Amino acid sequence: MAAQRSRLGDTLFALFHVALLAGAAVTAVLSLLKGNTWRFLVIICCLGIYYVMVLDKPVRLEIARRKNLRRNSIEKGPKS
Repeated sequence: MAAQRSRLGDTLFALFHVALLAGAAVTAVLSLLKGNTWRFLVIICCLGIYYVMVLDKPVRLEIARRKNLRRNSIEKGPKS
């Protein structure tokens, strides 16, 4: 049971982080539109570091999982 993770927890984690990323991206774009390019660059660099440190590994694992599911469903063939 300890090995299984909560799907609801995973979903909430993903939604929370997507909201944070979207908010930061909007802030970066607004800063760029106001002419503050340094703030834009700092926010974009921080978003890139955040992605690599927090989200890169789970995203890669999810992509591999989906490829594996798709590959298994193709090998089994269509359901009768």
